[in-house]
Amino acid sequence: MTGNQLDVIIDKNPIRALVDSGASFSVISDKYRRFLKKVLFADAKSVMLKVADGNFVRPIGKCVLRVRINNRELPFEFIVLSHCSHDVILGWDF
Repeated sequence: MTGNQLDVIIDKNPIRALVDSGASFSVISDKYRRFLKKVLFADAKSVMLKVADGNFVRPIGKCVLRVRINNRELPFEFIVLSHCSHDVILGWDF
């Protein structure tokens, strides 16, 4: 872990994720979800999320990703945002 970023492997792709212990959910950008070719489930659209700058955003859905940290790999659910400051944000649910 470097500062508040952590090198992880998501679906066999290495990436540096932002660790945000104040985030209620883990988040992935829609751009990165499409890069991974992951299915988007639309059942998260009814929620509104308050983001770091104080604004509210509506997720476009959610997806399940296999996350590996320190040789341990588990499936985790991620909220998908159309516009996100980082490709992957690991929240307290992680």
